Amino acid sequence: MRLPFFLTIGIVCLFTSLSHAQQTTEPTTGTIKGIVRDTVHNYVLKAATVSIYRADSSVLNYQLSNNYGEFKFTNLPIGQMLRIDISNIGYETFRQNVTIPKGQSTLDLKTLVINPRNETLKEVVITIPPITYNNDTLEINAAAFKLDTNATVEDLLKKVPNITVWGDGIITVNGKEVKSLLVNGKQFFGGDNKVILQNIPKNALEKIQIFNNADRNNPLDSSLVANLKLKKGKDRSYFGKIGLGYGTNNHYQIDGNINFSTPKLQLSLIGATNDINKTPNDINTLVRNSTFKGVGTNIEYQPDFRQTGINKGTVAGAKLNYNFNPESKDWNNRSSLSSDYYFSSTESINNNQSNSITTLSTNNQIFSFSENASVGNRVNHRQNSQFTYAKKSHQLDISESFTDGYSNSSQTNIRNASNNNNQLTSTNNGSSTDNSNSQNLNLRASYGYNNYSNWKQRFKSFNMSYNLSMSNGNTDRNEITAFKDLLNPSLNRDFNRNYQTDFKNLNQNIHATISNLKYLLFGNKNLANFDGKISAKLDLANNKNKNIVEDLSGNNYQINNYLSNNLQTNQAIFTPGFSISKNFHKQLSNRYSKNLSFELTAAQQISYQDNKSIKNFQNIKKNYNNFVPTASINYSNYQYGTQQTSVSLVYNTTIGIPTINQLAPLTDSTNLYNLQRGNINLIESKNKSISVNLYRYDMRNKNTLNFNFNGAIGLIEDAIIDSSFIDANNRRNNYLANANGSKYARMYGDVRKSLKLKAAELKFGYTININFNRTPNYLNGIFNFSNNFSTDNKISTNFTFKDKFALEGTQSVATSSSKQQTLNTVYKNVTLTSGLSANYNFTKRFSVNSNISLNSNNPSIGETINFTIWNAEANYRFTKGNNAEIKLSALDLLKQNRSINNFAGTNTFTTSTRNVLQQYFMVTLSYYPRKFGKDAAKR
Repeated sequence: MRLPFFLTIGIVCLFTSLSHAQQTTEPTTGTIKGIVRDTVHNYVLKAATVSIYRADSSVLNYQLSNNYGEFKFTNLPIGQMLRIDISNIGYETFRQNVTIPKGQSTLDLKTLVINPRNETLKEVVITIPPITYNNDTLEINAAAFKLDTNATVEDLLKKVPNITVWGDGIITVNGKEVKSLLVNGKQFFGGDNKVILQNIPKNALEKIQIFNNADRNNPLDSSLVANLKLKKGKDRSYFGKIGLGYGTNNHYQIDGNINFSTPKLQLSLIGATNDINKTPNDINTLVRNSTFKGVGTNIEYQPDFRQTGINKGTVAGAKLNYNFNPESKDWNNRSSLSSDYYFSSTESINNNQSNSITTLSTNNQIFSFSENASVGNRVNHRQNSQFTYAKKSHQLDISESFTDGYSNSSQTNIRNASNNNNQLTSTNNGSSTDNSNSQNLNLRASYGYNNYSNWKQRFKSFNMSYNLSMSNGNTDRNEITAFKDLLNPSLNRDFNRNYQTDFKNLNQNIHATISNLKYLLFGNKNLANFDGKISAKLDLANNKNKNIVEDLSGNNYQINNYLSNNLQTNQAIFTPGFSISKNFHKQLSNRYSKNLSFELTAAQQISYQDNKSIKNFQNIKKNYNNFVPTASINYSNYQYGTQQTSVSLVYNTTIGIPTINQLAPLTDSTNLYNLQRGNINLIESKNKSISVNLYRYDMRNKNTLNFNFNGAIGLIEDAIIDSSFIDANNRRNNYLANANGSKYARMYGDVRKSLKLKAAELKFGYTININFNRTPNYLNGIFNFSNNFSTDNKISTNFTFKDKFALEGTQSVATSSSKQQTLNTVYKNVTLTSGLSANYNFTKRFSVNSNISLNSNNPSIGETINFTIWNAEANYRFTKGNNAEIKLSALDLLKQNRSINNFAGTNTFTTSTRNVLQQYFMVTLSYYPRKFGKDAAKR
């Protein structure tokens, strides 16, 4: 494995600085403990806020006293003056300077007495601590943290102990991830963490509230929520970005968005156009990557040098969110309406070359080459809206989405095949044009009733949803191909064929569930913690396809009676089910909470399929009846202040019903290299799988270790597989068949380690993705197993020093292999990507950043290809509020960017190259308008 020079230097510098920091600034640590007591009423105080400060009044740590009034802080510096503050509602703040003596590891403060506040005093000066607890809510007072006037919420959170803001925007508190970030109790422009953290100024914030929120559908489960409470009047705001860039080779980019917010209304307007492969998929993408950012900005939303082809894109859109009762603080009493419109237009130029090797037997291989050039244009309109209403125990959600799209393309392709003797055996050259349009409408309505607060009421829960999906469109396509058999000219074939296709699809889904049958049937009886629910699901589909195919004969086109068709498919799937569950719970207040639950579901899937066609052999009716049980085991262990672990194990059964195009397709002969056949005797496949999920949150004060793991194994009975016949000219006839022996396994893991130093932070990350499948197939009548195995590993190291310097090094290794047991062949590929990104802020206005990635593609067949992508930028912010920016960008400095794609199929290995964006330089001017709150009245 080749590690790039810059990555090596960066990692050496990183660990050198870390080693120096540990040797020179990190003292030996110790522990401070004690007990909080109110001697007036003669009892210990639980849930009192205990905070530790440095000599400069910066917060070092904080916690709540437990049920016995105890507190204990570890990893505190020895021999340094510290301050301990203890506060509680109705009590005066206790304050004392403390020092852990050198030579001792523990300082026991014994019993600390705090006095009740005298409410009769006329004048009381109360100082609000930076960190307080209000019942079960952690509150962070923004005014207690002194930062730059242009600082954002993200800059504030990075100063709060036990809170980590990761590079991808994830926030963790004591190692536990914040699942929802709100502003004044509501979602803020889609709830994207980055939009909130990097736009809202710290000076507009009153405090941050962090608490656990119970799951509406599962009261035993909860997620961590953070709410940003703004100062009075700061909930009226606008922010956004306007940018204009021009570069070499006439490259350009223009983008802008403006976002308005009031207590009831949130509105976003966006627009962008460029020719450097920057095409956002939705409004949120552009808003997310146009944030003010503030100090410590990093490069993001760069031109996609890995995107194939040269793409010119234009987008525009608007998004609106209206809150009908913004003053409501109850999550069970709210109603809102959101709607958005998005327009996109993309012009693409793509060129592709590929080489393939196909193994027919041990000493018989076919080599093929293809070259494709295409030009296309896509125009799309998309509109979405959603209405949400919640009142006490009732919740109603109604949403719709509509898309209208048009595309046209033209392409030419050249293909040929050679045998083992390097003799050219056949060619298949052609061209095509395509024009198509389609419209899609989706409607969804769901109603939920969940009443767990009224213990006297037996009927606890009911949920029902309805989905409707309609689509229609048409396609006009022309295919011209010329197949030449160089060994037997009598097999030459020429085609000039027109296709006109009209389709209409209608799909409906109804799903209803009644939970908590125990309460419904037996009231509040315990029944050994057993419970049950019943469910029913109905899926209906109606698909219509009308195809008119014409072949050129002389100077006129004539109807192709075989391929022209009128096909309609009706399908209904009904799945009733009954579930029984049992729950075990054990808890010790402020110590631990453990929960173990089991659930078993018995369900029957009844399916009916009716195919009607003008082709008699496609008039097929099928019935299927299958038992589809599921089972799950869930375990959670919450150790207060230490860690939280959760494990789940799920067994599932799914059914794959063969479609009419698998049972009895109409075979199109224009592509002789790949002719698709069917099998009317196909039966349904049964996928039986077991999945496991494990996660752990570390709640220690520093040096946390968090990980998440999920995996699945499965066995597919009667899997629908390929049965291919390939001749010496690489002409392939693909039939379908059922076979046993299909297996798969997949695994994903994510590990994060964080080390907090005095003035720096070091983060490690490791992700792994493993996929394996064992697929049976037939090749020229010989049964074969294809074993495919792929891995994707990535290690990342991120080092930040104050707000000045950031360094990130990454190393990823991706492998793939395909082994054919009967053919005794193995295809392999290894891709290495090494990256280094650095950002340095010389001042609060001027910063430079650079990133470099070294790419190595090493296939088992063919040459190893290495290339490097190096980008650099210099940014200067000006104006009083740092709202204006000039950026100088140099992208792909070494002009080495390439697109390499290696793919291992059942018995084929393909290496392809495509055209990509390459070196250019650009100057960009941007302005970030931003204002929270009204102007102060002039005297």
